[in-house]
Amino acid sequence: MTTSTSLLAYVTNAQDNGSSLGVGSVIPVDLAKETALTPIPVYGRSMSDGSGTNAIIVTSDGKTAFVTNEFTNSPAGSVSKIDLASGNILWSITVGAEPVDIEFVPHTKEEWAWVANYAGKSITTVNLTKGVVGTTIPVPGAGPNTVAFTPDGTKCYVANWQTDNPAGSSVTPIQVTGNGASGTVQPSIAVGLNPNWIAITRDGTTAYVANKGSSSITPIDVLTNTPGATIALPGPPIQIQLSPDGKLAYIAIAGSSIDAVVPMDLTTNPATVGSAIDLAKGAQPHWIAFTPDGAKAYIVGNGNGTLTPITVKGNVLGTPITVSADPAADILDIAIVASLQGPRKGAAQNKAR
Repeated sequence: MTTSTSLLAYVTNAQDNGSSLGVGSVIPVDLAKETALTPIPVYGRSMSDGSGTNAIIVTSDGKTAFVTNEFTNSPAGSVSKIDLASGNILWSITVGAEPVDIEFVPHTKEEWAWVANYAGKSITTVNLTKGVVGTTIPVPGAGPNTVAFTPDGTKCYVANWQTDNPAGSSVTPIQVTGNGASGTVQPSIAVGLNPNWIAITRDGTTAYVANKGSSSITPIDVLTNTPGATIALPGPPIQIQLSPDGKLAYIAIAGSSIDAVVPMDLTTNPATVGSAIDLAKGAQPHWIAFTPDGAKAYIVGNGNGTLTPITVKGNVLGTPITVSADPAADILDIAIVASLQGPRKGAAQNKAR
């Protein structure tokens, strides 16, 4: 299997205002042909408040996706299950208000996932096999934005964004219980302003927190829940993603004067930040995904509707791929999987909707 012939990317299009036909969709991208395919509609296109399809996870067999739908003006959002071969929505279930992130709980055979409900100030556990909600876990820090699990699946860390004013500045650990169905909240950990994302090392020893409001990374010792010395960045971090071998992190940086990806060497102690890889002005890089072999990474350009490939060896930029030419598109998350059944049939999506 090679990354040039057998991989698909699935990119979420949130478009919170509900003014675009791309609202509430997942856009497949054939990475070999560098072509976006027909979007998969996730939730009613006529909804005045928009479905805000945000985060996506895909099962290890590449056949099924689960996405969060924010419903930004509604008291509750949802999680939808998608059959990727047909594009059919198999079910949708109600979770908390404004669900922004979803992650599988490790070692549950992809039966359980946890959802961060930003406006609901909670975590919702979801049984993906049965399509039912498990437990709602209140989070003491307002605005839980993302969740990250230790590789052994015993602990989850929640980034508490709060609001821009006041900014959140904590991460809440939750001990996983009930084989993924529930959890016990532990004391929160002070980090930088507006913690936006958490990535945990492959050995489970360190959690790296991206602090957008402080333009920094805070490392946390997982064993003791103790924050370490802050690592400065050249701009506000949106997301941090670890390479498959765990030796490298790419950090998406998006601000008024910077659009870049910053590599961070995780083999040094402390981790070492490298030179910024500049993207097209206005790209506003958001979420990142590495190919399974770690040879390339693809960066979602929220500001210009693109995916930008980076060859990891040498940090070489490739030509951006147009995911959506719709100026109202709000592309956010990305999952890269091996195409076991081939791309969905349909015309390439190269014009504005």
